[in-house]
Amino acid sequence: MSDFVIESREHDDTTCTIRARVPRDLRYFEGHFEGDPIVPGIAQLLPLVWDQAKLVWPDLPAPREVKRLKFLDALRPDDALSITLERKPGKLTFEITKGVTRCTRGTLVF
Repeated sequence: MSDFVIESREHDDTTCTIRARVPRDLRYFEGHFEGDPIVPGIAQLLPLVWDQAKLVWPDLPAPREVKRLKFLDALRPDDALSITLERKPGKLTFEITKGVTRCTRGTLVF
C-alpha cells in the first residue's frame, strides 16, 4: 500500500500549486470501493490539502472548520492531479483538479 505521489510543489507566501498522482495501490482505496476504487474525502483533505499546506506554511494554526466543501468528481487510480492552495487571512482555499475537471474544492477556516 502506498501514499499519493507528489511530483512537484511550487509556492510563494500565499499560493501553492502541487502536481500529484494517485497510485493504483493507494492505501486509502481499501474499502472504497472494491472493483471501482475512489479516493475518500478525508484522504483528500488530510494528505492532499492539510499536510501539503503545513509543509509549505508550517506556521498555520489547526483549522476550526471546513466550509464550502464540494466533491464534484471522483479521484481514481492513475489520475494526475493539480492541487491549488491559496492562503488568505484566517483561511486557506483549495481546489483539486484532474485536467480541466474540477474535483474537490473548499475552504479551511482557522
